[in-house]
Amino acid sequence: MTIKEAYQSLGIPVGTDFYEIKKRYRQLMLQVHPDSCEPSMSRAPSVSCAQEITAAYSVLKRSVSGSSTSVLQKGRETARNDRKTGPEEKRYNWNAPVNEHAYREREIYHYAEDSEGTILGSFCIARGKYLWTTEEDFSLFLLSIARCGNELLDELDHKPDSQRDAASFSHGRQRSQILAELVYLLAQQFIDGTSLLRELSGRETRDKSGNPVFYLPAMLELAPLSPVPEAGGVLCPSRLQNHRLYLKNQSGLELGYLSFPDDRLYYVVIPLFEQRKAQVRIQLAETESGETGTGKTQRRQKKDTGGYRRLHLWIKLPFDRGSGMPENLNLQIEQLLDRCRQSL
Repeated sequence: MTIKEAYQSLGIPVGTDFYEIKKRYRQLMLQVHPDSCEPSMSRAPSVSCAQEITAAYSVLKRSVSGSSTSVLQKGRETARNDRKTGPEEKRYNWNAPVNEHAYREREIYHYAEDSEGTILGSFCIARGKYLWTTEEDFSLFLLSIARCGNELLDELDHKPDSQRDAASFSHGRQRSQILAELVYLLAQQFIDGTSLLRELSGRETRDKSGNPVFYLPAMLELAPLSPVPEAGGVLCPSRLQNHRLYLKNQSGLELGYLSFPDDRLYYVVIPLFEQRKAQVRIQLAETESGETGTGKTQRRQKKDTGGYRRLHLWIKLPFDRGSGMPENLNLQIEQLLDRCRQSL
């Protein structure tokens, strides 16, 4: 495959920079993922299509010579310069919407890769109250939020090392629990779930009243010893606990909790349920065709060890439920930090 053919396979113009090439590659691979198709839609493109996309990406990776290494060096120099400059010095801007009411600014990180696609590291390219968009790598977004949360906790923790070491185990364990909750709250301030559903969902339709309905591939994480549910059955929400939506069958038996093959959807969908902005319809996916007796035995064994079943998930966002981010997130963050202050 030539370089020109590789650009054509990915559907991007010749000369596109490597960051956009990688972004396009991920978009196409997500489209050909078998879990991205609704049951009423045709199956995803064939395996040969995925192989062509991968081959084109490999060709273009090899064609980019050394640029990522220089980017990493430039990024490190920028980070050093940022530390030397005062707070009033000009900062680089990131092309994303801003939540002016966010509790704290966060950093935007970017991967640096060599010509073979090997990740050399990451560096900060901007800082501000920027919302997450799909142009920003999600794992780097979570890194940004985790570091933001750690900054907040570090500002509270001024005890001498000798006092902290006396209760290091309990202190560290409590801090990790508070940090996990803090990261979840901070992430909500930088994620506009209503808007992102349109981009991340497999399909958007409208009900009779014009309310948007989004289809998403999802999973049921089975609880230990729970019976394996029948394919095609309808499930209903049971309860929300610890940022998990538990599901029950029509007989009222709780089977497990909602999960997603795409980790990004957890931070987009679960807050919508917590804020009571969404209505939902959930159906168990049909069993894969051509399954052998061995496969059935494996599913029965999952009753004892846990496991998952594929789900079809439809989410409706009624117009009367409002949109945007909840107004009380800053209050929840402050209450969490107050609890942390009292424990130090």
